[in-house]
Amino acid sequence: MKQPLKIILDKWKRTGIVTIGGLLIGAGFADCLIAMNQPDLDQIARGLTVLSAGLTILVIMDNSKTQMETDKIQKETQLQLKKIEDKLDAIQQSQQITNAQFLEIKELMHQSNS
Repeated sequence: MKQPLKIILDKWKRTGIVTIGGLLIGAGFADCLIAMNQPDLDQIARGLTVLSAGLTILVIMDNSKTQMETDKIQKETQLQLKKIEDKLDAIQQSQQITNAQFLEIKELMHQSNS
């Protein structure tokens, strides 16, 4: 029961962080636009810095989401490979048993011919 609650809390955290990033981008862009009307390099620099911070937050959030999806795919692939490995081992054991039985039958036929 704790797992769904954790997912909900993580979703709220991600949504909150993405919202903050979006607000920073908007505030930085607005600051730059205001500074364009009054040529103020300090205000433009501040606006670009705030905009850059917002973009950085969004990129980091996207990267972490992508990393989680990649980890999930990798675990699923490893599980599938393990199943395939088990099946190949079973086939190899079956083949060894079949070969042993074939040799035994061949030997019995050889003995009966003698």
